[in-house]
Amino acid sequence: MPGDVVPHSRPPRSEPRQRQTDTLTAWRHFIAGDDVPAIDIVPTPILLSWRRCRDLHGLDPVHPLQIRRSAAARARTARYSGIYAKLGGTAAAIVDGVQGCLATVTDGDGRILASWAANALRRRAADCKLEPDFGWSESAGGTNGMGTALVQRQPVVIRGPEHWHQDMHDWTCLGVAVHDPVSAEPIAALNVSSLVEGCLAGLADQLCAELDVVEQALEQRAHRDGLLVAEQFCARSSRQRRKLIGIDWAGNVVAASEDVEQALNLGGHGVLLDPRERRLRTWAALRELARTSLAESGADPSWQGTAALGPPFSVTPELYSVSPVTSQGLVLGWIVASLEEACGQSVAPSGSGAALPTRHKGRIVAVTDSSDLLLDPQEIRYAEADRHSVWLVTDYGRFRAATRGIDNLESELTDHGFVRVHRGFLVNSGRVRRIYHKGNGLIALSTDARRAENIPVSRRSTPAVRRILGI
Repeated sequence: MPGDVVPHSRPPRSEPRQRQTDTLTAWRHFIAGDDVPAIDIVPTPILLSWRRCRDLHGLDPVHPLQIRRSAAARARTARYSGIYAKLGGTAAAIVDGVQGCLATVTDGDGRILASWAANALRRRAADCKLEPDFGWSESAGGTNGMGTALVQRQPVVIRGPEHWHQDMHDWTCLGVAVHDPVSAEPIAALNVSSLVEGCLAGLADQLCAELDVVEQALEQRAHRDGLLVAEQFCARSSRQRRKLIGIDWAGNVVAASEDVEQALNLGGHGVLLDPRERRLRTWAALRELARTSLAESGADPSWQGTAALGPPFSVTPELYSVSPVTSQGLVLGWIVASLEEACGQSVAPSGSGAALPTRHKGRIVAVTDSSDLLLDPQEIRYAEADRHSVWLVTDYGRFRAATRGIDNLESELTDHGFVRVHRGFLVNSGRVRRIYHKGNGLIALSTDARRAENIPVSRRSTPAVRRILGI
């Protein structure tokens, strides 16, 4: 991380007091819509931040601060708890060694996790909402040390009226941010604020040195996490003959089978443990898969799912299983395997009498010609009985359920919002898109907004279905 603070676009024009007067004048012109004075006076990064505040976020710079308390981001806090503790130790040491300053640690969204201050500053800081749980992202608090540092990739000093909001014009703030090497996203900020600008002199280099150590530790952890993903990939590749991908938690490719490497034109780089190199091997589909899977894994790290991947992974969309790689309760990445060959290895064959492993609890098993397919209940639109067989109409096509008998399937799906609408039909109530009125009080349903599926609703079931659907 650079040791210097944000450079000015031109040499300083005056002593600090005159500079503050000039900046305040430029600020008043700027909030009135006149950018010209600011262009000559304000550092370029600060000017860009002002423009974001005024033109993008529409923030009021004059009325009392309305920054609100932020909801805790639990998954992110758990992943970086050790980092926040390390930054907290640094913040406490700064306040102990430098008189007249306030130090705060935020998460990557600008939410203050903790603050340290001399008693004389606590009331003043509380008046400005520089205290835990208040959100200081730039989009909420305007140009400020911690929020603006999260936007930029270098330290930033915000002096007096360089702050977007008038309530902060008495403060000078030095902010530095920490970025995760896996995602390149900001994950924390350390901010030191004072009512006396001179108190912060010389702190920038010290903070940068401290944060360099933190980011090195993050890189080492990312290497170790990548190694665990690679190990599970290799274990699976000995059984899975084609289309296997190991990705880290941000969706970057750690390892891929030969056919996937050829499809993605990866050039045969093999396993990549360096997180910065991995960031060059990602695609929008994998980033989205990682994002949604990480959200699902928030409550249950052992969560498994399915995903459809099309080009460039395959000419037409194909189904893949998504299995987590975890350590100490945290998801480190996923093994993404073609369902064509992967499912049969982890699911007992239909009719074998063996129970599903506990990690598949809640999954519905469908049978294809060459494998068993694990489905999330919400991927099923409706089920239709054909004697003792039950056919599942899903987001990926029509498959036969491994469970025999629609009564048995109903018991598995009732807790997932499915309704028995007819002796031969179960419908996912959350997927209903059309209701057709057949006369004499009878209705039919469709889970496809574009065409009529005409799923019949029996006369006896109609009142309950109407009540559930709110019609």
